[in-house]
Amino acid sequence: MPVRRANPEVSGVDPYRRLSASQVITWKNCPRLWYYSYIPKLKSPLPPQILRGNAVEDCISRILRESPVLLSPSDGNLISSPLNSDGSVSYDSEDGWACPGFEPRPKESWPKNRKELHDWALSRVDVHFDYCWNAAIKDWKSSPNRIGKSEDIDPEEGRQMIIAGIKLHLDQVELCLNANGGPYLESWRKGEFRPEWPAPDGFPKKWNMPHPGAEQELSPMSWIESWEISRPWFVDPDGSSFSETTCHPDDWFQGEYDLVYRWTGGIRIVDLKASVGKGDRSGGYLEQLRLYSWIWWETHDRTDEVEGLEIWYLGPGTIKEVPMPDELEMSTYNDELGQLYQKIHSKVPEITDCPPDPLPLRYFDIGGKPSNPAIDPDPKARCVRCNLRGVCENSDYELILPSLQRLEKFSHAWPITAMNNIKTRHTVIGDVSELNGPNLNSNGEIDLSFRLVDGYERAKVKVHRFGGLKDVSRSIQNESKVKIENALTSIWRSELVIDLDSKSIVSIAKDDESAPMIEVETRVNVVGRIWSINAFPDGKGVARWSITLVDSSGSVGVVAFKQFIPVIAAGLSRGDEIAILNGEIGEFAGQKQVRLGPGARVVLLKSSEDLDPF
Repeated sequence: MPVRRANPEVSGVDPYRRLSASQVITWKNCPRLWYYSYIPKLKSPLPPQILRGNAVEDCISRILRESPVLLSPSDGNLISSPLNSDGSVSYDSEDGWACPGFEPRPKESWPKNRKELHDWALSRVDVHFDYCWNAAIKDWKSSPNRIGKSEDIDPEEGRQMIIAGIKLHLDQVELCLNANGGPYLESWRKGEFRPEWPAPDGFPKKWNMPHPGAEQELSPMSWIESWEISRPWFVDPDGSSFSETTCHPDDWFQGEYDLVYRWTGGIRIVDLKASVGKGDRSGGYLEQLRLYSWIWWETHDRTDEVEGLEIWYLGPGTIKEVPMPDELEMSTYNDELGQLYQKIHSKVPEITDCPPDPLPLRYFDIGGKPSNPAIDPDPKARCVRCNLRGVCENSDYELILPSLQRLEKFSHAWPITAMNNIKTRHTVIGDVSELNGPNLNSNGEIDLSFRLVDGYERAKVKVHRFGGLKDVSRSIQNESKVKIENALTSIWRSELVIDLDSKSIVSIAKDDESAPMIEVETRVNVVGRIWSINAFPDGKGVARWSITLVDSSGSVGVVAFKQFIPVIAAGLSRGDEIAILNGEIGEFAGQKQVRLGPGARVVLLKSSEDLDPF
């Protein structure tokens, strides 16, 4: 099946820490690049070429979903799919599907040959193109981390890529016609052929009525029937992003196919690329398709092997056949990737676990054909083109990042903390009072709360909002002296708050141990350059300002919500050097964070225009 839903409650796998093909490819290209991209999350800027790929795939999917039996070349009565509250397609519902309510067009108006079917599909491109293109621009512009201009991308180039994709699909339609529908023609005509995960076609997932384009038994197969039978599975264009991924049976790997052709009785997986196929990325595409072949095999009890893998390069309109892994290779994939998952996702790896060991840079010509020479002899050729070259010690690119220890501002000397010296977790010792719990939950986690008293110092101790606490002494009680290790700290209404999560430990303190609460620092001043702008309030779903800062020692996330979003935020851009003064120390998803709250300030020190580019 094209989609296998994960079950994290059973597997225990964090849904935000699964492996994916892009992660595996990044790791193989360079483990240090993977670390920067996925641990401190140093995002690369989004060029406008991204919008072209999204628009092209969206438009092709909308056309593949349609039927010339139900829609005329210029029909504006479009197909849409019912959605759940989270934006995923409501496959379990039998209501809200468009096509059961459509009346078939007169049979004499149906396409009768390839040219007529091609002309109908091109007319549908005209119906959908502007919407898909404008939606892709809107989505790209919603990213505060974008660079360039949408005007830099030629819409006509995108249109021609869509037409190329339609032509390649029509080749499959013609092959299906010449094969008389493959093994499914008669059962399809009776309304009996509908896979567990049918191709999106505007009908419910469970539908056993004959299609209105079906001919009578023993009749010659028509082009219309071939269009319907050969339709591949693809991601429903109405569904939310990544809502139709397929997961490894143990949940630690996920991927999302573009097209899955099944009309032959076998499986052919196709990846659409809105490019000409040149450059090093084409090497990663080969690995991506081979991983998709493996994950199909894994999710089908290792009994159903893919019969073909193809990359459709829509720039030249050509197909790149990808060599398929055999059963031994796929078994090796499972072992190697399982080990990689344990190494980089079962716990947060240290930077030393991810060495700067770049793969040689590969060269490909149009259509994904290896160049001559195919590999750059310079072992650091990949580093020269890397977006992270400014922060990686393996690069020869010299970028001077802030390393201040003191900043004079507002008639005050602010001590500046290097980002790698920011301490988000602390150990404190004190006496327990107002104890509530501990109580063991069904998932093995512990609930408790109390006041921690250390002389004149007081703190509220509670379980973190994400839970996870599992290590608490059974001897804890009021007036006992406890040691809290590896806890998160913050200030709420002038009171110290100690949050306990899966990394925290609560034990009975020894008489000679000391860890005063007064030494806990909850505020910090940092100076760095804006590596990326991750979120900006849009008046709709986003109500925060979020950036990533880098200095000579490391990186830190900065976030502000609602009234604490500084006015200056609207004028800041990638590469600016700024100071965050009196920020609150925090942690999110295992990464250091500085939050802007009451009394915090953001100061622009140098514009990106006056500094070396990243």
